[in-house]
Amino acid sequence: MKEKDHSKRKDMLSVDYRKYMYCKLIWIDDGLADRGLTTPLLFIMIWMVFMVFFGLVSFVMSTQNKVRLDNLRSFLLESMVTMSIFNEYMSRKSLARLHHFMDESMKTPRTGLPKEEEILKDAKSLAKKHLTAYTVIFTFNLAAMILSQPVAEWIQGNSWKKLPYPWVIPPSHNEFLFWIVFMFQSIGLYFSHCLGVVIMSFSSITIQITALFEVLLLSLSHIEDRAKVMSEREGADYTTCITECLKEDIIHHQRLARELISATPHLRRTFFALSVTISMIMACEAYPLIMGNFTLGELIKGLLFLVVQFMCWGQMCTRMETMADQNTAVFNALYGTPWYDSGVKYKKLMLTSFTFSREPMYIISPLFIEMKATMSTFYSFVVSSFNILNLIRKMN
Repeated sequence: MKEKDHSKRKDMLSVDYRKYMYCKLIWIDDGLADRGLTTPLLFIMIWMVFMVFFGLVSFVMSTQNKVRLDNLRSFLLESMVTMSIFNEYMSRKSLARLHHFMDESMKTPRTGLPKEEEILKDAKSLAKKHLTAYTVIFTFNLAAMILSQPVAEWIQGNSWKKLPYPWVIPPSHNEFLFWIVFMFQSIGLYFSHCLGVVIMSFSSITIQITALFEVLLLSLSHIEDRAKVMSEREGADYTTCITECLKEDIIHHQRLARELISATPHLRRTFFALSVTISMIMACEAYPLIMGNFTLGELIKGLLFLVVQFMCWGQMCTRMETMADQNTAVFNALYGTPWYDSGVKYKKLMLTSFTFSREPMYIISPLFIEMKATMSTFYSFVVSSFNILNLIRKMN
């Protein structure tokens, strides 16, 4: 019986992306908060910094426009994922605290209603599906980036020796140097795609935080029923029970908001990493496809890459906006409760909650106060990509 109860409690733990294999392979798993900086993690960080450096130098030294755009894309792409690994390290303690809070919240029933367990189970299932989907997508994208050009050239009867990135530095003009650079880029791309999945793993946080808000909203919508049950169970008067239920929900909302605020720097930096690079990356990738200056391998790689980038950017803006809007929904639900029957002490508590939940808790990019993770931002950046693409076309 004890084993059964233990497995049930364990089943209600939150989905922690840090426990997945792609995080363990690059040493940013759930043990990072205790370990801190280790030699393998430092090695990966240095490797990624060199990927950024070689991309930047090759962009500056390139003489052909097509090669220059490829190297600019590689520099921006590697910069984005390199920011991610440093972000995971800097946010290790707040992430550990957030996942501990989500574990405790999911294990502790609030309403006792079947709908509550259904909401949490659906959120866990959706978070797992997202993480699995991102792993599969980025695995295929990794294979396409490394193998599409060599395989396509080999099928067409040409030399298959094509690098994923056409770097100028380090040189690859002979057999030995080609294999050195090819292996270096391939390992770097492996790290990059693991970090790409890590970036998109933000959705496991936003989905489950949104579910916890939905449980809170469910609790508030049934507050009078809960007060009646409490009154019958404990023999207290109805007003006292309403006040106690309100107090529990308000305290839980404040805890939920506080934990979300503690995770906000991590989400803000994740949003920043994509927002400052995504438009230029998509424009650089789309330009040779629009102009018709591509090989079969470049076509396959470019189309798949554009689809992945478009999907990632759309998911980030959608999920973060949905989570942010839940705070306003709490305001509306709180206002609909019989809070005016409470004493003066709890009216003050309610007024504080009203003030705090009046506005959505948007994820705002560092350095750019007006840049919020919303669908309007998504559309504006897609338009920005077309504008950059048009500018590149005119410059050439």
